[in-house]
Amino acid sequence: MASENWVHAEKLPERFLTWADEAAALRREIHSNPELGFETPKTGALIERALRSYGITAIDAESVRGGLIVTIEGNRPGKTVALRADIDALSMPDESGTPWASTICRNHACGHDGHAAWLMLALRDLAADRNFPGRIVAIFQPAEEIGRGALAVVESGLFEKEAIAEIYGAHNDSLLPAGEFSFRAGPLQASCDFFYIRLVGRGIHAARPHMGIDTMPAAGLLINSLQTIVSRKTDALEPVVLSISSIEAGKYDAPNVIPNELRMSGTVRTYSEVCRTEVERQMRLMVEHVAAAQSCTGEVRYDRLTSVVVNDAAAAEAASTLAKRLFGSKFVKTTPQTTGGEDFSEYQKKAPGIMFRIGIVDEQHEAATHNPKYDFNDRVLPAAAYFFATLARERLAALEAV
Repeated sequence: MASENWVHAEKLPERFLTWADEAAALRREIHSNPELGFETPKTGALIERALRSYGITAIDAESVRGGLIVTIEGNRPGKTVALRADIDALSMPDESGTPWASTICRNHACGHDGHAAWLMLALRDLAADRNFPGRIVAIFQPAEEIGRGALAVVESGLFEKEAIAEIYGAHNDSLLPAGEFSFRAGPLQASCDFFYIRLVGRGIHAARPHMGIDTMPAAGLLINSLQTIVSRKTDALEPVVLSISSIEAGKYDAPNVIPNELRMSGTVRTYSEVCRTEVERQMRLMVEHVAAAQSCTGEVRYDRLTSVVVNDAAAAEAASTLAKRLFGSKFVKTTPQTTGGEDFSEYQKKAPGIMFRIGIVDEQHEAATHNPKYDFNDRVLPAAAYFFATLARERLAALEAV
């Protein structure tokens, strides 16, 4: 790609423009070979191969299944700052129409291929010039899409072993113009919980419903009752989303059979742990009593996946100020809150840090994340990497001065 086509090309050190085409090629190779959850061996091997070619050798591929922990030592003692990129894909088709599109029903439609690429490029720069105190720990994390990868990293003992002082991560934003960065202090992304409800009755011929126990009326009552948790059981000033997204019962081509059981599942999102706990409590009560009122039995499995992402105010201010200095104030925005979940919150329980956004939208990149036509915008790679590398250096210098 011609150097002027990279976002913020005129503001970037020449070395980032020199390396940018290779970073884009690596991103596209990852995109062509998407992997799911913790099963990311090809992705990890590609990342490790690239990092070793940059002279980076402190690479741990064993402590976290499917992940890589990379350490770059500065030229003098100091604190530790962590940088994170998620690397797993989604189980969905790729309809982007690009030459590097996935040909299997897996797709990097959330842009984690881009996250891996911009972190690899940032590490290349940090390894080339180690004039900074302390160390950088880079986390190439699997299983973000299933909400379990960050927890696996935390449970590996990494934060204690490396005494990580701060952590930074970013997500591409398919609603933000390419070249813009956005930051927010405080709560950013909601907690994410999944629930699974099973109603059990007694199946019977549909012409004799009085001789069985029909779960359908119980399900209808329960669907309406669950929505009153949001409208009547939680504080109106506290956002809560409760969505039922799947209902399974009987057979479409067997309309004369009342099924023995019915299953439904969905998700809950909140910004408050108090609300989160109350939603679960009310749901369990409603399932039990609504089912009993219809002579059914009800069971609930309630899985708490990720907590609220709460960005550290000082870290958010430092990162925002840096972005304004590097790229100009007009390219720095405030991130709106979202009810989308993100397991980066597990890291924030161990060390202060932030999740921020990097815009990717231009005329060729308008599809939203999780859309089969989505593809990451390679034009932002050198600017994103330059920002990450500079942020790491400046935060280590600030921590040294404390």
